[in-house]
Amino acid sequence: MTTLYANPYSLDATGFYFDSFEDYEAKATTARDRFGNKVEEFEIDYIDGDNPALFAAVGVNQATLGRWFEQLDDIDDGSDEAIAISYLVEVIGMPLEQALEQYEGVQVWHGTATDYAAEIIEETTEIPQHLGAYIDYEAIARDMALNGEIYEVGRETIIINALDF
Repeated sequence: MTTLYANPYSLDATGFYFDSFEDYEAKATTARDRFGNKVEEFEIDYIDGDNPALFAAVGVNQATLGRWFEQLDDIDDGSDEAIAISYLVEVIGMPLEQALEQYEGVQVWHGTATDYAAEIIEETTEIPQHLGAYIDYEAIARDMALNGEIYEVGRETIIINALDF
């Protein structure tokens, strides 16, 4: 479960913590500044939970808060689903709605780019045993990254179909 904070833009108002969209709506409708005026605009801050990177990647605000709780709140940052959605939104620049429709097509591979290059070469090419030691898998992985064929998300996590998007 994620805990968020609605931080009012008005310096004369006090924010509130919430952990569901219903909780947010109930507290937001009663929020008033020190003069009794209704507070209408809040910055949504991430406080606690399992997915701060996904929260930051999708840029949650008042307009997308409902979608966050409906579709994204239960997704852990370390999951392939979160990695794929973050990649599409942050790297590709895809709108969140479109990313949620296409994230299942993103292929996440766990391991180094060098390991991936070695696996691809070994699966697709018959290499004589006496030549195997001369293949520079690091250079192949570097070329794959430079060509945009793969995208390194983290130290040992890559997107292997980066050219598809």
